[in-house]
Amino acid sequence: MISITDNKARVGNFTSSEIYHLVTSGKEKGTFGKPAITYIAEKNMERRLQRSLTTDTNARPLIWGRFLEGHVFDLLGLEYKLCSQETITHPDYSCWCGSPDGEKFDEGKTVMDIKCPMTLKSFCQFADCATIEDIRSEHPDGEKYYWQLVSNAILTGAKYAELIFYVPYQSELETIREKTAQYDGDQNALSWIYYSKDADLPYLIDGGFYKNLNIVRFEVPETDKQFLTARIIEAQKQLK
Repeated sequence: MISITDNKARVGNFTSSEIYHLVTSGKEKGTFGKPAITYIAEKNMERRLQRSLTTDTNARPLIWGRFLEGHVFDLLGLEYKLCSQETITHPDYSCWCGSPDGEKFDEGKTVMDIKCPMTLKSFCQFADCATIEDIRSEHPDGEKYYWQLVSNAILTGAKYAELIFYVPYQSELETIREKTAQYDGDQNALSWIYYSKDADLPYLIDGGFYKNLNIVRFEVPETDKQFLTARIIEAQKQLK
């Protein structure tokens, strides 16, 4: 698990995971909203600091989500490729980068992102949605996840995107604990998972209402790709 704050390619640059800030608009047509202005200011701070502003890299939800990415890929088909350790920079705009979780080389190419929420409420908010439009309107982070996928679709040249969300069945927890013990990286960061009781981890009842693995697939609109690219071009002018 590579820390976001250790990834030099992301320092001072616009990233897919936070790029939703740039689509906010001000009162006047074509202007940036306050979230975008703040985001651009933060990127300039990072450029002066030459390091990330973010220091909270050990939060349990972040560790849980990243560790489970490999487990989710074990559940997906062989057509999926894990690439979350790779950071892609736009060939024309060096201030724009992203780290998609994976790709699927089907017709038109598909980029994907995996969400393994630490709260069951967040999972249900995903699972109760049938389309990306539902997620954008119903999930608190729906817009963030949508524009993250749009950005990564542009960076990878993908036509389609998949938002994959997962919470393990209770019967899978022991396997997950075993995988933490076999992890060849910093096991100290994962020890809380290994020693947690079932009740301390998010899980689904086997055979219950919800499936553990859910996929929402959609074609990324060209109009949104063009809009986001235009916002990057304008935001780039304010980087110092």
